Amino acid sequence: MKKQFVLALFLFSTLFIQAQTKNYGGWYMYFGTFNIKNSDFKVHFEVQDRYHNIANDLEQLLIRTGLQYNPVENVTFTGGYGFIQSEQVGEFDSPKIENRLYQEVLLAQKISKLPIRHRFRYEQRFTENIDFRTRFRYMFAVDVPITKQNDLTKLYAAFYNELFINGEINEASSSLFDRNRIYIGTGYKLQKNLALQLGVMNQLLENDAKPRIMLSLHHNFDI
Repeated sequence: MKKQFVLALFLFSTLFIQAQTKNYGGWYMYFGTFNIKNSDFKVHFEVQDRYHNIANDLEQLLIRTGLQYNPVENVTFTGGYGFIQSEQVGEFDSPKIENRLYQEVLLAQKISKLPIRHRFRYEQRFTENIDFRTRFRYMFAVDVPITKQNDLTKLYAAFYNELFINGEINEASSSLFDRNRIYIGTGYKLQKNLALQLGVMNQLLENDAKPRIMLSLHHNFDI
């Protein structure tokens, strides 16, 4: 177990050092899933601090929650709300507030024992001084186990690609393509229901692209 932890720490440190030597943004996130006992329902909660630079100049604060319904093992429906405060580069920018509703379906499957997830999300976006907008998102994600202990994955590699499509073209959305995110990282399960993950995500916009280092804590527990 000590060797696994040292390997995970080495991988985390390598990504962090690489981010400091390049023009990376930094995203720091908590994802919690609260399982309601004796029920098919769960509560999702997350907080994300996103920075234009590795650890300063706030880009976005995102707080999102949702009620999940899990009628069968591999299918999860979610409906929820997100609060987003966005800021431009620099200290003297005016924050812009967005209130967002969303609905999603998460499908899980295994191919050659690899856990794969398909997430389909539809968003309704209410942003101050901007026309009402909608957006469609599709994410493909896979986790690759690296080491195991007592039949449980400890160290793993994580990959996802997420495509964003605007629901309409208007002053705020000049094309149907909104952005694409591709991510690769590594995670270490501190406990059965608690994992720390570090990776690099490149976000491709219509006229821009910038990589982000992403550090996240994933927590799953019963209430």
